[in-house]
Amino acid sequence: MTILVHSNSELRTALNGLSNNICLVPTMGALHEGHASLIKLAKKYVGSTGCVIVSDFVNPKQFGVNEDFEKYPRNLDSDLIVAQNAGANILWAPDVKDVYPGQWPLEVETDLRFEILEGRNRPGHFSAVIEVVTRLFDIVQPNAAVFGEKDFQQLILIKEMANKRNPKIGIIAGPTRRDKDELALSSRNVYLSSDQRNAAALIPQALKLAIKESKNGANVEMLKSIVKNKLKESDLIEIDYVEILGNDLNAIGANENARILIAVKLGDTRLIDNMSVQLKGNL
Repeated sequence: MTILVHSNSELRTALNGLSNNICLVPTMGALHEGHASLIKLAKKYVGSTGCVIVSDFVNPKQFGVNEDFEKYPRNLDSDLIVAQNAGANILWAPDVKDVYPGQWPLEVETDLRFEILEGRNRPGHFSAVIEVVTRLFDIVQPNAAVFGEKDFQQLILIKEMANKRNPKIGIIAGPTRRDKDELALSSRNVYLSSDQRNAAALIPQALKLAIKESKNGANVEMLKSIVKNKLKESDLIEIDYVEILGNDLNAIGANENARILIAVKLGDTRLIDNMSVQLKGNL
């Protein structure tokens, strides 16, 4: 049975006597099978005696001007069902005042990786992400937290933040869950029309094609062109970026595991994805 709580005091009461082994799964709600897989991973980490908390909070600070904060999907009843079926002990759906009591400024240490990829078109986004995750960690005091690899840039930056600010909190990476046609599961997929949803299948196809060609010795620029050309098979897809970076989001070295990261728009809906690629020395 999953307990639904809202305020911080309700959360502390629900935690009382449950377990000292806590794993947090931060979400913005609109839970789907991708989130369920993260919850199950957290449950595996804590075992039968541990406690899995799923936070359900649409963070206003990480939405920029003209982004979809107001229409972002919210369905707490559905979220509770997903959380319960996946094995969560607590679903915590706080209000803004619970997460940010009064004035709660946090000085976020940034670097160039905050400004690339998602950060390039969403100024301040990752500072807001780090701020809210820090606050969630402070409130919950977990032993570990689970984040999905689909948001790879976010995962890397949170790992670094946790290592500096909360080294006792283990960050667990959850593999990207995909639909039958390999499209990464996302809360924003519900925005897509049927034609857009069909076109979106080109995203994983493009990534997998590049991975295949990397094994044949294609260099970085060739791989990026391969991805872009595949995506251009649909005029419904507008490419934001196609990048290949090291697994720390820094420059690529030869013969290393790297990441192909892409972002596209289909109408007003923006989707991101990434996959691991082994470079063969051809930069």
